[in-house]
Amino acid sequence: MTTIVVGAGILGLSVAVHLLRQGNDRVVVVDAANPADATTGAGAGFVGLWAAGYADFFTATDLALEQYGIDFYRQLAEGADIGCRTNGNLYLATDDDGWRRWIAPIPDHPFAPPETRTLDAADVTRVTDGAVATGAVVGGVLHPGGIQISAGRATRAMAAQARALGAELRPHTRVTGLLTSDGAVTGIRTEHGDLPADQVVLASGAWTNDLLAEVGYRVPLLRIVASRVVSPRSGVSARLPTIMVPDHFGLWVREHRGGLTYGNGDGYAPLSDLSGRAQPTGRRPVFPELIDRLGTKLVPRLRKLLPDADISAGYWLQGIPCMTPDRRFLAGPVPGAPGLSVLAGDNEAGVTHGPGLGRVVAGLLTGTEWVDPGSYRLERFDPAEFPTEQAIQAAMPARR
Repeated sequence: MTTIVVGAGILGLSVAVHLLRQGNDRVVVVDAANPADATTGAGAGFVGLWAAGYADFFTATDLALEQYGIDFYRQLAEGADIGCRTNGNLYLATDDDGWRRWIAPIPDHPFAPPETRTLDAADVTRVTDGAVATGAVVGGVLHPGGIQISAGRATRAMAAQARALGAELRPHTRVTGLLTSDGAVTGIRTEHGDLPADQVVLASGAWTNDLLAEVGYRVPLLRIVASRVVSPRSGVSARLPTIMVPDHFGLWVREHRGGLTYGNGDGYAPLSDLSGRAQPTGRRPVFPELIDRLGTKLVPRLRKLLPDADISAGYWLQGIPCMTPDRRFLAGPVPGAPGLSVLAGDNEAGVTHGPGLGRVVAGLLTGTEWVDPGSYRLERFDPAEFPTEQAIQAAMPARR
């Protein structure tokens, strides 16, 4: 049994690793560039139990994927330096309304881990080694079990693990189409020639629908350009938890090699509002106007929160996460196209859920079901229901 996985980000490589662990004979991973060169490598690398009170659109099934991701990366870190640290996730409110709306419900959530801690402003300053100014917040909640990794290093470590298990990786191989016979998908076409397969998995992110068009199918994916800034080294404590501030337009910030990396909604925009099309396959986007907007809107708030930190832009990265109308993942067979499956719609949580989602898709292909994949199936959407990316955006539920 030969399986071709299109895409060497965390999602695609996770599918490959789990297929091989489950006994698949031959797995070939094809990518237009190198592992982690696209959106995965731009990921901030914080992993947590988002279903445990922070994002109310995630469910118990998603929680299982989140815990699996934490365990998977910890195990991966035993054989490779992926920057894995258990620093925890710290959710903060800067005013009473933010506390009431976003933070206060977290400790009482039915999925809240038993070690969840509620912190007052002084506690927050202590937990962050003095980085967060006491007067800048009203309090917070800490999930101590959250981890931080380097998304790029973790992806490359997964590529090495896939090779060790027997996978064939073909970087710098752009996929130009699908091979079909009597309505079934029988392989892929690439710029270097055709590759036959018994089954094909598309884990190609923003370019998924370009390939699906050949079988007359479309999944509802809203392509978002997401930005993160990395500051110069300034002596930031390596123990700093990942900080999440919902009332600052979804601000997140974490330590990165002695400095900080951060971002929020001001650095995001639908791709269709910027250029109308994804940039070349395998490449990260470059839209400096979003970084300018972060500098104008977010940086003043961040300076109040972390007054002693250097938050200047040493450099910045952008990727194209894909959102779905219900903020749930897309994982499973393509209706009407035997031999073809899709793993897409990371909903800006692909690093956390990627290991588990790869296991889900591998289980669907090998008949070794792990969790109920029903909520991720593609057929929950009518392909004609969302004719534009704007229609997807209008349907998405608000983030709590």
